Amino acid sequence: MNILDNILSGREKRSKLIEEYLNSYETVVSIKANMPGTEKNNYLAYLLINAFSFIVKSFPSVTYDYHQNDDGPFVLVLLNGFNSKSIKRQMISIEEHHELGRFIDLDVYDRYGTVTIRKQKRKCIICDNQASICIRNQNHTDVEIIDIIDKKVKIFYENNISQILNQSIMEELELDPKFGLVTPYTSGSHPDMNYELMIKAKEAIMPYLIEMFFETLKNLKEIDLIRNLQSIGKSAETAMFKATKGVNAYKGLIFNLGLIIASIGYKLSRYEKRTIFDISQSFAKQLFLNYDYSSESYGDKAFLEHSLKGIRGEALSGYSTVKIALRKLFDLSTHSKIQTLIFLIINSEDTSLYQRSGSFEKYLYIKKMFAELDLNNDREVLRINDYCIANNLSFGGSADLLVVTVLIKIFNDIYLFLE
Repeated sequence: MNILDNILSGREKRSKLIEEYLNSYETVVSIKANMPGTEKNNYLAYLLINAFSFIVKSFPSVTYDYHQNDDGPFVLVLLNGFNSKSIKRQMISIEEHHELGRFIDLDVYDRYGTVTIRKQKRKCIICDNQASICIRNQNHTDVEIIDIIDKKVKIFYENNISQILNQSIMEELELDPKFGLVTPYTSGSHPDMNYELMIKAKEAIMPYLIEMFFETLKNLKEIDLIRNLQSIGKSAETAMFKATKGVNAYKGLIFNLGLIIASIGYKLSRYEKRTIFDISQSFAKQLFLNYDYSSESYGDKAFLEHSLKGIRGEALSGYSTVKIALRKLFDLSTHSKIQTLIFLIINSEDTSLYQRSGSFEKYLYIKKMFAELDLNNDREVLRINDYCIANNLSFGGSADLLVVTVLIKIFNDIYLFLE
């Protein structure tokens, strides 16, 4: 079979699958990228599918099926108890008003054959003609059309990711009290830092984190991708130090967010069955292949003296502590975030805390102190906060993991296919 035959065969398989589902479900919504050309499984198709996963989340307790064949990726949303005509009107409205709606096909099928048909023909992606006319007359090449789709999709994701990254960092930065960490009201245990400096650092690293996401769209071997991500990360560090005049505000966060945002980009742009935690673990293994814990850094000393792996261990475990922390972060309220931060302080191997504790015994004592803290006792929380500042304690590693936890929660609330 040639490529066109394979595509037609893929369409037939999708149609048969829909027919089978209509034996058990009243309505099936098909979400499929409207991609020209013969390469239907490119990264744009997957990004488009994921951009419209909010449709699935709009239905309570929904069942859906995510597939891929030679005609490209698609999602089938399986519904009972809904009015198919009303759903079709909703899908037409999304196609007409969403900024990427022209590039997606939202088809609705029901077992009774009563689905509403759109009243107006869809317009061409490039010009104002009806799409069917341009297709019939071959007014535009596939390359021209794909170039338009590529630009629009990348603008959409750049804006979306920028907002999520910014929100995730700010959710942690604006949290108060925070046990010696910088807040809008105090420098805590960091006399060389303040809220304004942290904002400057955030703005400096944001473009590089977004670049890491887009780097994963390239068809690279994993080892080459990791090498490129490392280079971007080093550029982010340089920009941060320039913005802060040498103060290390977010070096650890660059590593953590870079690894996670790259894993998310990798996941969203492919038919990838691994979770983002699995992907980040694979990336970390490549990154730390044959790593030698022999430097004079506090992180290496903590490992050599007390087997504390710190953030390297967390990344190599596939962010196992963050997985559990996600179950603690019920929402983005102050109480929920402080509760999650305390969990991370107790359960992660925070080498920032180890460095500031002065001894391993004190490090363990502080963790025990937080384990016994009653979060509902405001006076006790403030007492521990004051104790941390008075004793020059800080929890930079735990704070970074809180940002990661918030980021993943926000992504999970928007997109379907991270798990």
